[in-house]
Amino acid sequence: MKKQRWTCIDILKCLAALAVVEIHKPLKVQSGAELLILCRFAVPVFFMITGFFYSETVAHRRELKQIGKILTITIGANLFYLIWKVLLALENGNNIKDALLARFEERMPEDFILWNFSPLSPHLWYLQALVYVLVIAFIVEHLGLRKLAYLAVPVLLAGNLIKGNYSLLLLGKDYCHVYYARNFLYCGLPFFWLGCLFGERKEALEGCLDKKKMTLLLGGILVFWNMALMEQRWLTKMNALGTEEEYGGTIFLAVCIFLLFIGWQNFYKENVVTRIMAKIGKDYSMLIYVLHYAVLQALSKCFKGRHTMLARGYRQYGMMFVFAATVVLVAAYGAAKRKLRENSTVKVGNAVLERV
Repeated sequence: MKKQRWTCIDILKCLAALAVVEIHKPLKVQSGAELLILCRFAVPVFFMITGFFYSETVAHRRELKQIGKILTITIGANLFYLIWKVLLALENGNNIKDALLARFEERMPEDFILWNFSPLSPHLWYLQALVYVLVIAFIVEHLGLRKLAYLAVPVLLAGNLIKGNYSLLLLGKDYCHVYYARNFLYCGLPFFWLGCLFGERKEALEGCLDKKKMTLLLGGILVFWNMALMEQRWLTKMNALGTEEEYGGTIFLAVCIFLLFIGWQNFYKENVVTRIMAKIGKDYSMLIYVLHYAVLQALSKCFKGRHTMLARGYRQYGMMFVFAATVVLVAAYGAAKRKLRENSTVKVGNAVLERV
């Protein structure tokens, strides 16, 4: 019997990719700031999704293959953005060497190795953090320490808050840097292990998440979204707003959203919209994450100083432009890759026939 795919998780991946684009290119609309707080669920959910399926990865002994795949994407993404920085420098008439050296600070090697800070593009931290998380998970799994790792989750999440949004209040200005909280240790590992914990209980969760509990989760999303908003306003009032990453409310918000989509699997009915979203989440979400920042920079440069209706639309609704353009680019890349693979297969087949 063919195993049923978690289509609702694919849809969640699509929404998380959209939320990442919103974080980097916010909509200029009423309540835009509140929407931005909501979208902070995205990266924690990405880590939870990886953890959710990790038991299956272990069962099929694919841990090293998974690490190799993410490492390849990480290296490829950094090389892509290195070339992209060179192209931007040429476009702006800057000296390439100076432009590249300007990206590397005095503490960069330490921050890159310890805190996953990338000098080439700020969003690439996630890929390196994911590699670290998977390597640590591989070691923990083979030492039989997963239950101990679960016990570390509250400590690491507390570290996320202390090193992140509450760093200015609790630690002072010198320790208020986004990459001290946004890294494998305080963001990647705790959410990954939460995903593993839920993944071990897939069947139990599916069985207990009925419509009544789904309604409670929807209510939880609203409650914890407002909790995150209140945290932001209180820290702003105290003049102690830290890195503006995860708030306490964001942690619970991300968990509620994740559980909601697990529960939705019981009641899911496909339509045109959900089918498209599932396709985007399943096949395109990782490349959307990697490429959207370059698309954003290209579109911003293209529309800069223009006063056409399209340019005004981009300035107000840029997130939609960036997401749509990135999806088209990734889809075109996927189609070209499949075509090349088919042509290669045909050539190999013809060569074999000729030898026969």
